[in-house]
Amino acid sequence: MMRIKQIPLQAGDGRHLHYALQTDDLYDNDPFIILADDRFAHNTFADHPHKGIQTVTYVLDGSLTHYDSKTGGGGRLHVGDFQMMTAGRGIIHNENPDANEDVRVLQLWVNLSSEHKKVDGYYEDLPKANVPRVALKNGHIDVLAGTIDGVSSPLTLLTPFFYGNVELQADAAHTFTIPATYNSYVYVLDGEFTIDGETARAYDFIHLDRSDDEQHVTVHATSNTRFVIFSGEPIKEPIVAQGPFVMNTTEEIQQAFRSYRDGSFLDGKTY
Repeated sequence: MMRIKQIPLQAGDGRHLHYALQTDDLYDNDPFIILADDRFAHNTFADHPHKGIQTVTYVLDGSLTHYDSKTGGGGRLHVGDFQMMTAGRGIIHNENPDANEDVRVLQLWVNLSSEHKKVDGYYEDLPKANVPRVALKNGHIDVLAGTIDGVSSPLTLLTPFFYGNVELQADAAHTFTIPATYNSYVYVLDGEFTIDGETARAYDFIHLDRSDDEQHVTVHATSNTRFVIFSGEPIKEPIVAQGPFVMNTTEEIQQAFRSYRDGSFLDGKTY
């Protein structure tokens, strides 16, 4: 069984946003917090903090520069590039397209266990040219994180999950193996396909029901189609999410906001 919903467009404040996964049912979506299909303008995301999560960014159109408090540096992401930022115990960063430009990204927030929320923040970039690929008869899977069909991404995982960009030609099909107990999702970027007898189209978001047994899910493309699939192991810890912070208790959230306001968020280091 599964749930399919069409994700509406939210526009305003320099953004065109399809908010596929939201924080309305954190335990049902464990270990994932949000998935945003976001086209935004310059200075939409100036300096801001994160704590307790990994933010996973996949560039669909345009490019952006980023800068962070931990390395004192940054870089540029282009179409097809993938980045995993581990906020851990705290990081401040920004992400910006050039002036008078915009960029479209998918950003997924992956929760961290209470132990991994204590790690120092760091970045890992995976340029498009280095993304491992599963070659299919009439399509391919770009393995952005984790392992799919025996092919693994080089990125470090603290929370077990996989994430793939899938492109299939019309009439092609592929069966995905979903580990037992994992929460799994599909977000359609373009085209149409059928899954479990139902049709999915661009901007549809699919939540596959979790099972105690390994599952095999087949997608049949009815036109040329592109979608992302991601699946992760629930952490099964208390979750409190507010703004850019995801912690285990309300007290930890309040402390994160206090430390950001009073300048102690980065152990007193200036940014």
